Amino acid sequence: MKNLVMIGNGPYSEMMHRYVELTQFGRVLAYAVDEQCIQEHEINGKPVIALQELKARFSCKDVLLLMGIGYKKMGEIRKQVFLKCKDLGFQFANYIHPTAIISKDVIMGEGNNILEGVILEAGVKIGDANLLFGGSMIAHETVIGSFNTLSVKAVAAGCTVIGSHCFLGASSVVRDHVVFEDYVLLGASVYGFKSMEKYAVVKPAKSVILQDKKSIDYL
Repeated sequence: MKNLVMIGNGPYSEMMHRYVELTQFGRVLAYAVDEQCIQEHEINGKPVIALQELKARFSCKDVLLLMGIGYKKMGEIRKQVFLKCKDLGFQFANYIHPTAIISKDVIMGEGNNILEGVILEAGVKIGDANLLFGGSMIAHETVIGSFNTLSVKAVAAGCTVIGSHCFLGASSVVRDHVVFEDYVLLGASVYGFKSMEKYAVVKPAKSVILQDKKSIDYL
């Protein structure tokens, strides 16, 4: 069984701890965060330590790190902490849920979290510390950078190129053969139908709540 240190101390890290236990992926020994971010010294019965103490407390040979930092700041915080940990000599585990479907030829970095029902098709390449939520899909020959987030049921169609620090909202779709530069944000249910420049934002169509109408008027 893998010995793990969870990087982060927020709701996302606690969620990942539950996944580790539910799927018997490993054993979380501690949480680690920047010292100034420590609010409690214990989470789920595990000690919370400063990143600055990580190398003194654990051997790089004996533990793997698990990414527990979510998507705030378009993954920039995740990147900064990832690089700090790598500078200390640690490696990150790729958490892959047992129900994920991953082609044997997928090329993957480290520190990726791949949840229920995710599909990575043949020829896919992904970098480091990406968060792929349940039901998301990366189709054939697509290249994904690092520190991206694909929310629930987000889809990148075949032969696309997505940079780093991008966020694809729930049920968003990126069409085939387009290129997204870094820090592109697609809202929920958005269709990314063409290539996007760095920092582009695409908002979803407005959902309108009808006034003076009831569901029983329609069904």
